[in-house]
Amino acid sequence: MIGIFLVVIIILIHGFVTRYIISLVNRRYDPNNLHYKRSNEIWISVIVLVFFIISIIESVIWASVYILVDAIESIEEALYFSLVTFTTLGYGDLVLAEDWRLLAALEAVTGIIIFGWSTAIVLTVVQKLYFKK
Repeated sequence: MIGIFLVVIIILIHGFVTRYIISLVNRRYDPNNLHYKRSNEIWISVIVLVFFIISIIESVIWASVYILVDAIESIEEALYFSLVTFTTLGYGDLVLAEDWRLLAALEAVTGIIIFGWSTAIVLTVVQKLYFKK
């Protein structure tokens, strides 16, 4: 139940950020504005940075839960484990007890979805800014 709750929270956070970014781009997009065309690289860089920060925050949420349920003892280890799991890198040098392994698997699945989602939004913005008139 904890894992499902976390998945829902992470999806909601990412959904709100996505909605904000898309609405911001749609409001500011003007293909006839030369100044706007020059700032495309800045827009895309800011969007990538926002998704990077949001992904870190989402990993911190998972890490906080690992600490709260005593699955991992230290904050540093929890954040490290969460980032490695969320990115599906999975070094394996830090493993959870059997009781919490499913939670880590849910984090990995969520991370795959979130990174794919973020990539799709960045590509959508690139297409809108550079290829659609």
